[in-house]
Amino acid sequence: MQAVLACDPRDRIPLMERFIDALRPGDPLPPFLGIMASAHDWAAWACRAELKAYTLACYEAMNPRDQAAFLGHLDRRAAA
Repeated sequence: MQAVLACDPRDRIPLMERFIDALRPGDPLPPFLGIMASAHDWAAWACRAELKAYTLACYEAMNPRDQAAFLGHLDRRAAA
């Protein structure tokens, strides 16, 4: 923390952004122990922005039938 406070105030935000970026999990890796286990592991480490971005991108990449099944899954979970 002292290193951040010691640097020029104009450099603090870019420096902290680099620190935070270095801590994020990055892109999902190829599955090792099974695709769902790997997806759950990645999601546990992902930040909110990554979760939202990958969720939307995956949903948009689905065909209409899979999108409907996904939304049905969410509806069933919400009803429970």
